[in-house]
Amino acid sequence: MKNILFLLLFVPVVLTAQQLRVDTTNSFITYEASHPIHDWSGTSDAVQGVVILENDTPKRMAIAAAVSSFNSKNSNRDAHALEVLEALIFPKVSFYSENMNLNEEALKLSGNLKFHGVAIPLETVARWNKIQDTWILEGNFDVQPSKYDIKLPSFMLVKMRDNIRIRFRLELRTFAP
Repeated sequence: MKNILFLLLFVPVVLTAQQLRVDTTNSFITYEASHPIHDWSGTSDAVQGVVILENDTPKRMAIAAAVSSFNSKNSNRDAHALEVLEALIFPKVSFYSENMNLNEEALKLSGNLKFHGVAIPLETVARWNKIQDTWILEGNFDVQPSKYDIKLPSFMLVKMRDNIRIRFRLELRTFAP
């Protein structure tokens, strides 16, 4: 009897949930960093992740990218970044949502950003909309590398600025197992 009651309570939730996956061919995450002498950016188009919808409303999210997948179009800079970020020890950067609130096209995201082995709470607002069979999530936020125990690299005895702007555009599509 308990099993039947459990199924009656659980099945409607499962039937209303929908899983979206990141379309890696049309999604990216870009970082923008700065030093007093020059600015640079790097982009990863190897983003992986899922969003769980309930009644067409996003409820949970998990997004990740390999640190080595970011390309600044300067192989020396990218190789040095892998050393500074200790990519062999901490190979991924990830975000796991704890709370998501949708107000029209504004999606407030609250969760943890894990970078360099350190998880720090992150809150941001992103744009969420649907075009045909594709959901699009795009936005930006800033992070301070020093808060993630990253030693800021220096050039000409001057350290890079302790602020990195993250921009993202993720296209998500329904996944049917």
